[in-house]
Amino acid sequence: MPAFEKYYTELYRFINRKLRDREHAEDMAQETFIRALTVTAPVRSHRSLLYRIAKNLLVDHYRRPDISSTDASEETDAEHFAAPSYLQPYELIEENQYTELMTNTIEALPPRCREAFILHRFDGLSQKDVARQMGISTNMVEKHIIRAMMACRTSNDLWQQEHSGRNASHKNKDGRDE
Repeated sequence: MPAFEKYYTELYRFINRKLRDREHAEDMAQETFIRALTVTAPVRSHRSLLYRIAKNLLVDHYRRPDISSTDASEETDAEHFAAPSYLQPYELIEENQYTELMTNTIEALPPRCREAFILHRFDGLSQKDVARQMGISTNMVEKHIIRAMMACRTSNDLWQQEHSGRNASHKNKDGRDE
């Protein structure tokens, strides 16, 4: 399962940012991979599958009552009761919009460029394997991947500019959220 293994560090970091507990994040990352290995349906995107499983595990984690926090002497904190940011509606909407933007960017690539990019980045094939499968030179595969990466980077940069502009519009004169 090399496609799964290549995402371990990225997935672990994602989970650790949410939990802020290294040991628990490691356990949850391993659980994510275990669950992913049990999926019998065809998988279009290993990365998406892993993130979906990890997000579901995080939801389950936040739904479970924390036994240690039931101590009456502890001060209650409004943040403690808030749902994780990735579950907030605006976060989900932005995530979906970003995914749609990147999907549209990839779909707008020339067919051979798109094929090389998907085989390399999503299916985890080496450039040499992509070249062999597509019947083109490794140099051409590299050019296709560079072209696709530049298109994705341009779309990402535009997204970031638009996104940072939205965040600034939600601030008042003092720089605080309204």
